[in-house]
Amino acid sequence: MVARARKVAVMTYPPGSGPYGHNPQEQPGWGQQPGWGQGQQQGWGQDPQGWGQPAGYQGYPGGYPPPPPPPKNNNGLIIGIVIATIAVLVIGVAAVVLITKGKSDNDNRATGTTTPDLVTATDSSTAPSTPRSSAPAQPASGKFSYREQAKDWNFKLGDVQLHADWVEGRDDASCHDIEVNGKLTGLGCQYAAEMVYRSEGGGLMLTQYVLGMADADKAKTAIGQYTDEDLEPRPGTYIEDFSVGKWKDDSEKQFLVITLVTTTRAVNEDTASKYLRYLHQDMLGALAFR
Repeated sequence: MVARARKVAVMTYPPGSGPYGHNPQEQPGWGQQPGWGQGQQQGWGQDPQGWGQPAGYQGYPGGYPPPPPPPKNNNGLIIGIVIATIAVLVIGVAAVVLITKGKSDNDNRATGTTTPDLVTATDSSTAPSTPRSSAPAQPASGKFSYREQAKDWNFKLGDVQLHADWVEGRDDASCHDIEVNGKLTGLGCQYAAEMVYRSEGGGLMLTQYVLGMADADKAKTAIGQYTDEDLEPRPGTYIEDFSVGKWKDDSEKQFLVITLVTTTRAVNEDTASKYLRYLHQDMLGALAFR
């Protein structure tokens, strides 16, 4: 600088014997239907009184026993079995439908970590099938631009109220325009964004640089490795014949922030220090939440 400024320091099956879980055996229609399997209806199998020699005809040796009774009419029993079979089939089909529906609902349910793509109501047929993350999008390059802060600076914190008018800003593809003998580039600076403000009736100017470093470690280790003699602000971005000149630097993520304040004799040092401190911290906070 012209004059040296002082540095301020998934679906699993439930337990059971089959894919549809354990079904209580006492429930009709799922386990064993009455009259199916173990139990046998009377009249089928062995009659308690037997079909050999009917009681009441003993004592007639050599004679012909009376003809057996006419066969029982089993139409009612057959109809009952048919109805029971149909009932079991209906219950089984209903169970398959319910289980299949429940499985389909789970497959279509979005997970808690993703959000489906949004489409307009007139273009629902072209909805993408792949969900995307719910995290907000960031610029693809991640580079900081002065345009993110290209406006008047209005600050309020408790009893502190500060205002500075926006003057100008620009993005530099490298750090060559603001450094002396490539000092910042040698420390890992890759590009720079400049922002300039004016306040106190033109008696105070603020010049702020956000340097894009190679990585967060480079930004952190660069602090203390240069002085104000390694900085060369452009003409018109600071008060050249300044009465007070101060600067601060800090890192946030992969960025190195350098803030300068210069004043005329009309502005005292305490006022200059206040503007410097709060503008510097405000930028660090903006980068932290970026």
